[in-house]
Amino acid sequence: MSEAVLDDATLVRVEEVLRAACGLTLARSLRRSLETALTRSAASSGVEPDAFLRMLLLRESAAVETFIEHAVIGETYFFRHPEHLRALARFGMAHPGPFFHVWSAGCASGEEPYSIAMALLAAGMPEGRFRVLATDVSSRALQRAREGVYGPWSLRRIEPELEKRFMVARGEQLSVVPQVRRTVDFRRHNLAVEPPPASGLSAIFCRNVLIYFPPELVREVLARFVEALAPGGLLFVSPAEVPLTNGLGLEPVDAEGSVALRVPPPGWTRPQPPAPVAARVERPRPAPRLPSRVPPPSVPPPVTAAPAPPEPVRVEAAAEPLARAVEAARAGRFEEAEALAREAAKGLVPEAYLLLAMVAEGRGDLNGAVEAVRKALYLEPQLALGHATLVALYGRMDRREDAERARQNALRALDGLDDEHPLRGVETMTAGGLRQALAPRTQAGWQGAR
Repeated sequence: MSEAVLDDATLVRVEEVLRAACGLTLARSLRRSLETALTRSAASSGVEPDAFLRMLLLRESAAVETFIEHAVIGETYFFRHPEHLRALARFGMAHPGPFFHVWSAGCASGEEPYSIAMALLAAGMPEGRFRVLATDVSSRALQRAREGVYGPWSLRRIEPELEKRFMVARGEQLSVVPQVRRTVDFRRHNLAVEPPPASGLSAIFCRNVLIYFPPELVREVLARFVEALAPGGLLFVSPAEVPLTNGLGLEPVDAEGSVALRVPPPGWTRPQPPAPVAARVERPRPAPRLPSRVPPPSVPPPVTAAPAPPEPVRVEAAAEPLARAVEAARAGRFEEAEALAREAAKGLVPEAYLLLAMVAEGRGDLNGAVEAVRKALYLEPQLALGHATLVALYGRMDRREDAERARQNALRALDGLDDEHPLRGVETMTAGGLRQALAPRTQAGWQGAR
């Protein structure tokens, strides 16, 4: 079934709910993702989309929190951007101070802060010498993070030796070992409107969050990060977000082809925080049709106010097989995910074939994965994440010429797209992030060459 379709006036009202709940205004190019969030929220609540929309516009607290979770919490997994974690581990081991304090801002369901702790422990840093503060505005996300139990979908990129050392079986899922959990503190925090929860930090991770903020809020949040970091401290953002840090006086540090940003040592004068703005002004840009699949990154909490009842609103929606397929895959129910993805594929949805490719790759059927991606590209030849998926598949098959051809095709598909442009696919990624990922580099394990 197709996702909910909102007229412009209703979309504005829905966005007002999001702003009231967490002080966040999505960039113009991302507003249509709220339709996907509405469809997914209604499905998870067991009500029809038009009924859920009425509850949302009435600002019923349960509906608001459910909506926010689907609107702003995106795809995450263990050891995402492992080059950042390797750079952090090297920096931590050389850190002269007695204590190493890292903040994971917008931690969602916990994969990032646990990965940070695992990287530091694997590098040889004693458990008592560091601490990871992990914050998010979603209470539900934090509850899942504290439980520390994950399925194969979240662990699909962790290396076997790290999984063996830091995860233990818990039924059909895996649980983070106590040694790692003891090093991470989870706390609710609204990144958009609250001051940093700590100061003198050694490093801050805030990846794939800033691109969902309007420009003036980005500058405010970054200025607060700079103030919270100790001299010499590192800031890690996603590749697409690096240009947003221009003008803050941060020094770029190479992280194996990616970039970390460092607060210069003592003697440097911190830049003044941005002056208050009288009104919000957004850069005009076209509003592309976003994928109806995976919601964007993290932020958000409940609201209780109840304004006057809204006028009835009609919404077209029914169950969405692909959204349910993604949820099943994340939970490790791969047979169910495959069946739902095949159902979605009957509607000629390219993303359904990308999910089928991921399931096939997971069971070792690389040829089947390639065939599924080719079907996605037949439906949408400019599907950049489809071409990028072929790069990885051909690399595993040692088909180097095919992998390079796929890489060039992916780069051509990105031509003309703004770095902040969200790409169609099963996983959340921007055009800038994929460009960075496609940059030639030596492939290695997370620990890389020493």
